[in-house]
Amino acid sequence: MSQYLSAKEFRARIPTIPEDLKRWKEIIVLKKSKPVFRVVPFEETPADLLDRADTIRDPAQPDLQELAQIVHKIREVG
Repeated sequence: MSQYLSAKEFRARIPTIPEDLKRWKEIIVLKKSKPVFRVVPFEETPADLLDRADTIRDPAQPDLQELAQIVHKIREVG
């Protein structure tokens, strides 16, 4: 579940953010009541775009690996 914090409260809680993330899984920081950024645990966010695409797979859309193969085939022909 997401936890919303003001920017001021986020700055004050910086020393406890790692423990907070274990409990809340996500922190959304607000400035003037608008979301500014989101903080998530590092290990839950794949760094590679292809890895991220696999975690949120949409069966109606081709995955990035399929698209990459198509692009490579087109380049070979051209």
